[in-house]
Amino acid sequence: MGISTPLPESPDRQPSGEAPRRPTVLTPPPHPEYLHTFSCPVCFSAPSNATLTPCGHIMCGECLFSAVSAAVARTGVSVLISDLRFHRCPVCRAVIPGWDGRGGGVIGLKPKVLTELG
Repeated sequence: MGISTPLPESPDRQPSGEAPRRPTVLTPPPHPEYLHTFSCPVCFSAPSNATLTPCGHIMCGECLFSAVSAAVARTGVSVLISDLRFHRCPVCRAVIPGWDGRGGGVIGLKPKVLTELG
């Protein structure tokens, strides 16, 4: 074992040998992303009856239903509602677990009106 030599004092070191204390910088929370700033990736308009898929895509509820229904129809196979292989996000093709054609497996987003009095 070697002999340890004390480190020279530096402005970053506390006299007690503790790690330097730096001032805590608080960053403001990010601005919320309002629903009207999004566009539906299917019809390219503001999402009506906005729906969030498990993979994180926001689109019109009707566009999502139409896209999933069209994908199932293209298979040419009679598909049971519970068969997950054909219920996929129209944007990234991720499976939508729990899809039942009536809102199961997705989250309906409700617009919230904010008013400011001042």
